Amino acid sequence: ATLADLAWYWNIVLCVFMFAANIGIKKFYESMQKDEDNARLAREVIEAEMYYLKYQINPHFLMNTLNNIHALIDIDADSAKQGIVGLSDMMRHVVYEATAERIKIKKDVEFLENYLELMKIRYSQRVELRFTYPKPLSSKITVPPLVFIVFIENAFKHGVSRKESFIHIDITIEGDMLVTKIENSVNRSAVNNQTGGVGLENVSRRLEYIYGSNYSLQTIANRDKYCVTLKIPVSYES
Repeated sequence: ATLADLAWYWNIVLCVFMFAANIGIKKFYESMQKDEDNARLAREVIEAEMYYLKYQINPHFLMNTLNNIHALIDIDADSAKQGIVGLSDMMRHVVYEATAERIKIKKDVEFLENYLELMKIRYSQRVELRFTYPKPLSSKITVPPLVFIVFIENAFKHGVSRKESFIHIDITIEGDMLVTKIENSVNRSAVNNQTGGVGLENVSRRLEYIYGSNYSLQTIANRDKYCVTLKIPVSYES
């Protein structure tokens, strides 16, 4: 073969190689773009589901609280009025403050205290209530909104009976974990439904979405006491 024939041959080979390389690079970038689009879509779907689950809790909470105030009307009208004011404060938190992905733990603790005050009005001396948390509570610690209230509602629903009952809520910081422990007496007539409910299922799915496997939720039940222990990583305001 002459030098001209060899040059022509290698030019053809080079053109084929460059053409194949261009197609390969184009397919590679198309694949990357498709993967990015799929990942973004999956993330948007998960985020949408998370917000749906969070806001499902709101009507659940409102329904229970309105039932509590309704019960107060027949017992003590003045206390019912106080309950409405307390409910107004709590709903302000739910509607305006709890819309963020994370909120200051001080805000959530204030919300829980308002809820417990409402419960004290309803149950008077029938329930021994204890709520402890670190004091002073750092204003930089943040938590997902409306997480703790679900477990506390459940404690009232399944732990309060006609006899003397108790609900103990303790929030502590252990190393890099925020630990919330809720213990309540057991209402034997409701014990079979202790672990049920839309709220508990939703908050478990939210926790899994937010923390993956980096959290723990444990329950211990016996004849006289039910205990929930939630451990989540301590997060600070950026």
